[in-house]
Amino acid sequence: MTSEFGDLPESLLRLDDVLLNGGDDAMLLTELDGFLCAIAVSPGPIAKSEYWPFDWAADERGMPLPGFEEFEALVDARLVDIETELAAGEYGPLYEVDDDTGEIIWQAWIAGFQQAMLLRYDAWDALLRDTDDDERGEAAMGLASGLMLSDPTNHPDDTASDDDWAQYDAAMSAMPEVLAQVAVLLYRLHKQN
Repeated sequence: MTSEFGDLPESLLRLDDVLLNGGDDAMLLTELDGFLCAIAVSPGPIAKSEYWPFDWAADERGMPLPGFEEFEALVDARLVDIETELAAGEYGPLYEVDDDTGEIIWQAWIAGFQQAMLLRYDAWDALLRDTDDDERGEAAMGLASGLMLSDPTNHPDDTASDDDWAQYDAAMSAMPEVLAQVAVLLYRLHKQN
């Protein structure tokens, strides 16, 4: 699995480079994108001071580690871009693509999203429990499906029928688009209403 970010603007390519040079504790670009998307669509406001600076990008005083001097500006710019895309209803998550299979690796994106959900756990928990037949319920079902399917142990077992596996495969294939639509829907519900 490798990043397929060649078509991105220079600022995102630079952000990817900073993250890749950040060591094992740093997020992947796709993971950071999911994290920032969750900040943007959160059911409640999240102050930057609640997540900044990232422990792996700063020393004990909160000062950027070597190689991370421009990191904050790059992250802030991506958050603005995400909010702009969401407001226009055209969010394009930064997913990675497996070079060998061409498969979109959306699971790393949702892992970052889930990390930011922990900043407003109670509000996200309430949303995920909403099963009403409205936009909020639709968003809850899409997000819950993504969270469930991202767990590598959550798949049909050996006794599953071909139909069960076909449904699972279809859900996995649809998830990149489903998550993009859920993000736009959550933004509309939490920021535009």
